[in-house]
Amino acid sequence: MIALDLVGIDKNYGGPPVVQDVSLSIEAGETVAIIGPNGAGKTTLFGVMAGETRATKGRVSLFGKDVTRAGARHLAEQGVARTFQVARYFLEKTVEENVVIARLAHQSRYRNLVSKSPRADDTVDRALEAVGLTSARRRHSAALSHGDRKSLEIAMALAQDPSVLLLDEPTAGMGAEDIPGTIQLLKDLRTSRPDMTCVITAHDMNVVFALADKVVLLANGRIAMQGLPFEVRDAPLTREIYLGNSYREDR
Repeated sequence: MIALDLVGIDKNYGGPPVVQDVSLSIEAGETVAIIGPNGAGKTTLFGVMAGETRATKGRVSLFGKDVTRAGARHLAEQGVARTFQVARYFLEKTVEENVVIARLAHQSRYRNLVSKSPRADDTVDRALEAVGLTSARRRHSAALSHGDRKSLEIAMALAQDPSVLLLDEPTAGMGAEDIPGTIQLLKDLRTSRPDMTCVITAHDMNVVFALADKVVLLANGRIAMQGLPFEVRDAPLTREIYLGNSYREDR
């Protein structure tokens, strides 16, 4: 079954198109990585998928339902959750409180967001366990390492019980020592939630090729190539447009 289907997507902001004629079908349970140089249109396309950016032209479908004109809140209610390159959470709140707030916001229970003692439910517990933050649930978010802060944001997305998870640069800003743990976390997440569809943007090719079932290469707002990870990795076009001669795969 197709989870997310983009057909003929264009987006411009009054000037030249940022995204041009992008068509992409993502199967339920599939993990797709979107790569490309800076300015390729990755952020804009991600925004279209999340309902935060309205396409100028084209159609977006979620599990067969047309959501082209739906906003981010509606898509969140339909099971789309996302993280951001720069993590978003409340530094003054504990780890658990941040995840509870994300859960309540998804349920549109905004009155409870100001509760002095928001209560965790099983979904919150599972989200914390999935990212390895159960033992840190009472810690203030400001005290977390950068890697744990990224894990917290993933937990906040998981608390929304998503069917489609959009991960924007999940290892951005991490030190080399934190990246393997995050890759393993996301691998474990795929194993525990095989039905969940994931879309990832990343500059770290080792992250992409460790996780993706399919890789999409964007260039100048268009899909230059898509295919299996090794097909895209080894293609001369990919090296010409994006990877360059400096890329070496970790073996």
